[in-house]
Amino acid sequence: MEWKTRITEMLGIRYPIIQGAYAGFGTSKIAVPVSEAGGLGIITAGALKTPKALREDIRRAKTLTDKPIGVNLSVGICPEIDEMREVAIEEGISVVETSAYKATDHGKRLKEAGVKWIHKVATVNHAIIAEKQGVDAVVIVGLEGVGFKSVDQLPTLTSITWAAKQIKIPIIAAGGIGDARGFLAALVMGAEGVYMGTAFMGTKECPITMRHKQFLVDTAPNDPKMIRKVLTPPDPGMLEKVMKQKGNIPHDEWRTKLERVLLKEDPDREQSFEPEEVLRAAPASLAVSAIDKIVDVKDLINGIVNGAEEILNSDVFSS
Repeated sequence: MEWKTRITEMLGIRYPIIQGAYAGFGTSKIAVPVSEAGGLGIITAGALKTPKALREDIRRAKTLTDKPIGVNLSVGICPEIDEMREVAIEEGISVVETSAYKATDHGKRLKEAGVKWIHKVATVNHAIIAEKQGVDAVVIVGLEGVGFKSVDQLPTLTSITWAAKQIKIPIIAAGGIGDARGFLAALVMGAEGVYMGTAFMGTKECPITMRHKQFLVDTAPNDPKMIRKVLTPPDPGMLEKVMKQKGNIPHDEWRTKLERVLLKEDPDREQSFEPEEVLRAAPASLAVSAIDKIVDVKDLINGIVNGAEEILNSDVFSS
C-alpha cells in the first residue's frame, strides 16, 4: 500500500519514518541507509563539530544517495550553529530539524532559503508555540523518549492525541517507537510520521559498537536503570549549574557536561571509560522494547511497514 501523509509529501520520502539525531555519531553513515530505505536520514551537525566537516559529510552522502537527507541543528549545543545552518543551505539540504531551544531566527532564515523547517519539542505547549512561529512540522517527544526532559512532558500517547486536537501543521511522534505496532499507533493517534532514534541505533549500519547494540537487544524497558534514566527529569540544580557555565568554559567541555546531566549523571565526576560504565550511561529510549535482534536499516523499515500492513489487513480491521 502507499503510505502517503503530509510528511511524506513535504519531505519527498516513501515512508513517514524519520531517523533521530545523534549527538556523537549522527553522520551520513546512518543517514544514508535510512534515506535509501525510504525514510528520512538526518545528519547531526553537532556530531561533525565544524562547518567544514559537515559540508564534507553532506557531499559524501550525495555521492551515495539521491534521496532526501535532513540536517539537525541543536540550538545551544551545536558549535558554530549559524555557519552550520548556512552550510546546509548552500549544499542544497531540503529539510532542517532544529531542537533543544527556541529556533525562530534559524527557522526564518531556513524558510527564506526555501528549506523545510521542522522543530523538535518535548511538550504540547511548545509545539503550539512552534506552530505560531512558522514551522512546517513539529516533532513531539513523549516521556518514553531520550534526551531533553521537561517537567511538563507527557507520555507519547497523551502528547500526540492531545496535540492533534490543537495543531494544524503535521505532527511527528517520537518516544518509545520502534516497531510496526508503535508506528501504526502513532498514525492512528494523529501523527503523520514517526521519529525513531533508539530503534536505528540497533541496526548494523549505525556507527556505534556492536557491544552497545547488544546492550539495546538485551535491555528490557522495565529495567530499573532504564526507567530512571528515561522517565525522570534531570536534577534541576545540576542543570542550572551547567547552564550557567555556558560561555565560561570550552564549548566541547560544556556540551559534554550538559549531556551527562541529561543522562542523570554528575557532570563533574571524572569520566570512566570502562565498558560497563559506558553502557550504563548509554542513551536509549523505551523503544528497547522493540529491539530483539540487530538488523539492517532496510530490514528494520521494511519490517515496520510490512508489519503495519499486516495489522491493517487482519481480522481486527477488516471485520
